[in-house]
Amino acid sequence: MVDTTLAVSDLLKAAYPAQYYGRISDDHTLVLPVYDVWGLRDSMGRAITDLASIPAAGELVALTAAQVALFHAFPARGAFNIAIDAASRTLVHPDRYYCDGGTPACFYDAWGYSDISALPDGSELHALTKEQWQARQDSASTGLQDYVWDHATGTLVEYTAPAVVIPLAKQAASEISGWIATQASMASAMGETFTADMQAYVKAIRSIAGGTDTTSTKLPDRPATIMS
Repeated sequence: MVDTTLAVSDLLKAAYPAQYYGRISDDHTLVLPVYDVWGLRDSMGRAITDLASIPAAGELVALTAAQVALFHAFPARGAFNIAIDAASRTLVHPDRYYCDGGTPACFYDAWGYSDISALPDGSELHALTKEQWQARQDSASTGLQDYVWDHATGTLVEYTAPAVVIPLAKQAASEISGWIATQASMASAMGETFTADMQAYVKAIRSIAGGTDTTSTKLPDRPATIMS
């Protein structure tokens, strides 16, 4: 007795070797849902009861199981818009999630752009896994974690911006217009004068701000006693 189930399965696999396929719209985007031809279902889980309704494999875009798994969530922009290269019948952005080489990197859900010309050139993008994308999204509750693409290792690594170094002369100028000015106003209002330590501190700060002192590497400590 012939195993007809096996025969049909073999025929399907011969005609559709990739298992998953999608139709191409007139504007060269992927039509959803896609077909799981071997499983006789579409990507929404609905049964395919009429095989004749499925175009020949040569008219479709073959998809991998990994790509079908990337339909797990809608793009932040609200709808899928998956561009197809008409000549090769392949996805223009096969990995969906990408970052560029910026410092820090910018991130892109390439399946959600109505106009892919808004995306960087493909040569400037680096494919990300679903887990890498989700880890960044999950960090939003505490402020999005910045990342950078490590070209040496070909991996995504966390990025912390270097501390901004304020020139010492600028720090000194801010000290004069800020804290020292406040103390001077207070001393004047109270009819008091600066202590010798405070006067020495002001002179030292003025020397740094004015460029006379070019050897100090940090501001001197504020004096413990300010007014007398």
